[in-house]
Amino acid sequence: MSRMKTFLLYFLGIVGFFILSLILEDALIGNMYKKMDGNIQDNGYAIVVEGVSGRATNVNGYMNFRLSNITSSKQNNYYAKIDLYSKRGLLAATKYVEIGNIDPNGYRDYKVKFKGTELKRYNISVISESELPDKTNIINLFGWEIDLTDVFGMDLTNATLFGVKLTDLFSWDGIVNTAKTGWNFFINFASNIPWWGYAIGAGIVLWHMPAKFIFGIFPF
Repeated sequence: MSRMKTFLLYFLGIVGFFILSLILEDALIGNMYKKMDGNIQDNGYAIVVEGVSGRATNVNGYMNFRLSNITSSKQNNYYAKIDLYSKRGLLAATKYVEIGNIDPNGYRDYKVKFKGTELKRYNISVISESELPDKTNIINLFGWEIDLTDVFGMDLTNATLFGVKLTDLFSWDGIVNTAKTGWNFFINFASNIPWWGYAIGAGIVLWHMPAKFIFGIFPF
């Protein structure tokens, strides 16, 4: 009986420690997020921004806001534009959120997450689809948008890799096409190497191989 009681006490202690850890973790993460200051820019559209709040750490953050349709007709083809500024007042990033359809006199709540270093301020507005920037020559590389018209002063809009334009390379179809083209290039290159080229290559490998081992793995 005493053994069962001891086991129960250990079990309750582990559960309590786990719950306490979760509470402390949530409190620590919550304290890392600092309130952001910002501005709502009214562009005179039928969709208005309300109830904006933003919080950020030194590396990421999030914003909550509400978009309301103040007319008696359904609205679409609008985007929420969010400019994020560093503590020095420099524009660090811009995010565009597709609004979708909002019913007459209705609203929708949004939560947008972002990454960035020491983001302190925001400016949020509603723009029409025609005001979106032209991203024809912009690629997204691990979350960073790179303008190919100006890469260290070079225009790479027509640059290709294995026959695939860089603007098409970072899509699934672009990756597949690049892999196929690269494989075909390798096969064609390998098929044009004469037999004596392979013989020389094999001789170099065998010459540098440890004694009595093939590729240093299989003894012979």
